[in-house]
Amino acid sequence: MKALIVYYTMGGRTKKTAHAIASSLSKYEVTFVPIELPGNFFQRIQVFDDFEKGKFSLIEDELNSLDAANFDLVFFGMPTYGDKPPGTFEEIMKRMKNFSGKKVIIFTTARFSGKKALEYMKKKIEAAGADVINKYNFRRFFWIGKKRAIKFGEEINEL
Repeated sequence: MKALIVYYTMGGRTKKTAHAIASSLSKYEVTFVPIELPGNFFQRIQVFDDFEKGKFSLIEDELNSLDAANFDLVFFGMPTYGDKPPGTFEEIMKRMKNFSGKKVIIFTTARFSGKKALEYMKKKIEAAGADVINKYNFRRFFWIGKKRAIKFGEEINEL
């Protein structure tokens, strides 16, 4: 079986979590579509602001490659900002091809909260015709913890 993991990361927490989950998906061949903000902290803030304003030229290749047709399972991993995923999530949803009817797993990374972001993502995904079959909020002030992400991936193998 094949799994697609689409994640957005600004500082690396969501990337590390996505890769830890993937490391335990023994039943799946995993493909990543990473959206990683480049540069130092101040450059990443500028790119983040551009994305929030709808300026996605930096990630056009990634956005244009979003096609769920050949995948049995699609993951979305997003950080949370003010209890919402980044605005780029909306653009990902607009650009995802062959998405209706797909099984989806969503996860968020957050320092303080994140549950509202999960619910927001779930509503958007289901409105696009896909089925959210599992979700997880990886919440911790510092590094999320690889063990929890690996355990989550192992649970996905059992679905």
